[in-house]
Amino acid sequence: MRIARLASIVAPLSFLATTLVPAPVAWAQDAPAANGPQVRCDRCHNDPEFLVGKGGSPEEDVRLLVPPSLFEDTVHAKLACSECHLQYDDAYPHQPVKVTKTCAQCHEEQGRDWNVSVHGVDASGRGETPDCMHCHGVHRVLGADHQESRIHPLNEAALCAECHADSRIIDTYFTSPADSTARTAVETYHKTVHGIAASKMGLIVTATCSDCHRAHRILPSEEPASSVNPANIPTTCGGCHTGVSELYDVSAHGVALAEGKKNDEGHGAPVCTNCHSAHEIAPVNEPWKAHVVEECGHCHERLYETYFETYHGKVTRLGGELTAKCSDCHTPHSNLPASDVKSTVNARNLVATCSQCHPDASTNFVEYHPHGDHRDAKKFPEIYWSYTLMSGLLVGTLSFFGLHTVLWLGRGLAETVRPARGEKSDKKDDESGPGGPDSGEGASE
Repeated sequence: MRIARLASIVAPLSFLATTLVPAPVAWAQDAPAANGPQVRCDRCHNDPEFLVGKGGSPEEDVRLLVPPSLFEDTVHAKLACSECHLQYDDAYPHQPVKVTKTCAQCHEEQGRDWNVSVHGVDASGRGETPDCMHCHGVHRVLGADHQESRIHPLNEAALCAECHADSRIIDTYFTSPADSTARTAVETYHKTVHGIAASKMGLIVTATCSDCHRAHRILPSEEPASSVNPANIPTTCGGCHTGVSELYDVSAHGVALAEGKKNDEGHGAPVCTNCHSAHEIAPVNEPWKAHVVEECGHCHERLYETYFETYHGKVTRLGGELTAKCSDCHTPHSNLPASDVKSTVNARNLVATCSQCHPDASTNFVEYHPHGDHRDAKKFPEIYWSYTLMSGLLVGTLSFFGLHTVLWLGRGLAETVRPARGEKSDKKDDESGPGGPDSGEGASE
């Protein structure tokens, strides 16, 4: 009786252990034991009636049911159970054993990458990090090209959302300001061109989480080896946007990034995410181009100011979408220095560039300075001196007439006092005048 009760306790635990091994498992009708006879796993694990009550709960009973159909189209279809579940014998209940096989023993590179990733590092301290089974499944491990796979491009965002859109996990683990992106990554992804392409258009070629962050070696963006480190962003995005990446590499931005240069205002070279963002990538339409002027202004502060002093800038600020923006003249990705003969703003190419909007543009027309700076006497002497002289004339004129107004005000105040004194003087004159008491005529009479 005591033995029977012990068996009833050990059996569920043993069967449960077989399903919770941190390794992908596969099916084989005849699984050879590690050092013993063949083990017929299907005799029990393919019998739902036998497994009732063996797991301790209906949910665990289902986990113990591992029919051959789970493996037929998986990547582990040819593996035997014992290749992951070691040292189990053919007796019931199984004797407790130590399962030593892990995913990394076969998938060595992936194991090393996961161990140094944010998920692997956190596994030792936090306890709720995703591991191999969470992302790939336990027994039904399907390839990424299988539509039912959890890591299929059209399913991957939902997989990552199990943590990155779970309010409990977010509020527990993503609490620092540095985690702000992780808190909203999945939510904002679905609103981007990549997310819309996946969720609404079914395009499997669109970028998903692992395309940018990698599948196993997911590192914080501040680490130099991270695929989303600013220095590596052009290469990461270039995995899909090959042509754009090639243009960027030879542009002023790409060269500055490679050489570690900063512009005159102390800003480093922008990369894809500076202009397009990371998780809020919007379609490149006219409203977006109007907004991206602000993005350019984060680095090109003075050029940003001078742009809004021009007709183009003033109309843009008023909401005009068809006026020229930064990318219309400098191009989005091939923005070369004006000294480069290939640049769209090189003197040789200005007529062609301006003609895109102004068909009648001529050599005289392009002499206009779109970023003329009245503070720069060296680069724009005619604008500088015109501004200086006109400002001096304006200040001088206003100063002269301001002084004139002050003096006129003083004269006006003096006039208000003078009439009172004048009346007394006139009265005295009347009294001493002809016919008055002091006049000569009165005296002669």
